[in-house]
Amino acid sequence: MEIGKISNEVLDEILFSKIKYKHKDVLVGSGLAEDCSLIQCRDEIVVLSTDPITATANNIGKLSVLVSGNDVATKGVRPLGIMITLLAPPSVTLEELKVVINDVIDECNRMKIELIGGHTEVTDAVNRIVISATSIGKAQKERVVYGSSVEEGDCLVMTKTAATEGTVILYDDFQEKLKNLLTEEDRNQIETMRNGLSVLEEGSVAGEVGVSYMHDVTEGGILGAVWEVAEKFKTGVRIYEKNIPILQVTQRITDYFHIDPLQLISSGVLLIVVKEKKKDVLFRRFNEIGVKSQEIGHITKKEKILVSNGRECAIRSPKSDELYRVYKEEL
Repeated sequence: MEIGKISNEVLDEILFSKIKYKHKDVLVGSGLAEDCSLIQCRDEIVVLSTDPITATANNIGKLSVLVSGNDVATKGVRPLGIMITLLAPPSVTLEELKVVINDVIDECNRMKIELIGGHTEVTDAVNRIVISATSIGKAQKERVVYGSSVEEGDCLVMTKTAATEGTVILYDDFQEKLKNLLTEEDRNQIETMRNGLSVLEEGSVAGEVGVSYMHDVTEGGILGAVWEVAEKFKTGVRIYEKNIPILQVTQRITDYFHIDPLQLISSGVLLIVVKEKKKDVLFRRFNEIGVKSQEIGHITKKEKILVSNGRECAIRSPKSDELYRVYKEEL
């Protein structure tokens, strides 16, 4: 099988379609384009999400906190706690463990998320450190973004720029190869992107505005996320490539590796479905907190279309992320 997330078609066949038992307090469980589970607890909703970090060996402590916390933020909720499972190979050194764990703790302290538990283990089942994180948040029922009112004509908005996380990962993992390609300005842009991998602030603001749905743009990039949203709600989409912001440094790096930035892992980017009447308020609130956002298209009845240079192209089910193609060819 291809490296990366198991395809949506396979997951539906071997997992989603086989879940028969449903607990009365689980409002949202496993499913396509569901970043979180929602559990009813009296007058509050508990939001849960879990994610591993496997695409890179660099900065995995920080990324584990960010990526899992971002999923909780798609419900308009800030995470309050996180649990970490860390698996390390027998070759690991104490210093290497300290670096990863210190990164986890530092990021938790910075984001005001409590490290509430987890598990650490040395095992020959892995050949490098692997982290899986589970984040938890809670909010009043009326404050949570459930994603239940998406319909034709709704606007599709994305925050920040395409391939945010992928750009940072490729730079970190291939600095020697890229050193003569990038300018000082490029490197400064990468550091800005590195500091923008969290979506907690914009997720909270979008929740307050009352958007219809949010999806964290991870593996498969912006095109993969758009396809998943349309598939989840059984609608179509029409997006415009010219409207999708891509930084020059991202374009330089993706051109170098001959990959598509629109299909590159993009944690730090939120894909939002919002009613036309709420769109201007959303943009204004994002401007107030210094988060760039852009309308890239809208929900339609059927087809999933990307308009590129005046041509209509079908948006396909996401395959293995472009990042893994680079690793396969370069490492």
